[in-house]
Amino acid sequence: MGWYISHGGTRHGYSGSGVEELVHRCSGILTRADQRTIASALRPHSGDPFKVKPKQAKQVGDALLLAASYLPAEWAAMARQIGESALRAASANESWEWS
Repeated sequence: MGWYISHGGTRHGYSGSGVEELVHRCSGILTRADQRTIASALRPHSGDPFKVKPKQAKQVGDALLLAASYLPAEWAAMARQIGESALRAASANESWEWS
């Protein structure tokens, strides 16, 4: 079952394992602080719907867009799509929702 991600985050359904793999692939690219921010916000192991506050969504979005420039094309596209949706939520001062 795929995630629905608010603010345009899902043009394709991303599975929990796909999101978990993206988080893992970012681990060698980002600082430990950015990696912790992504991992704590996305909670890929949970499967339950969740919301991310705008400030944290901005941090996640910035980190994912940075990682996207170093990832292989398929993973970069996923990181950009999810990261851009996080930034849209943050700029609208709205919760970034995953269900």
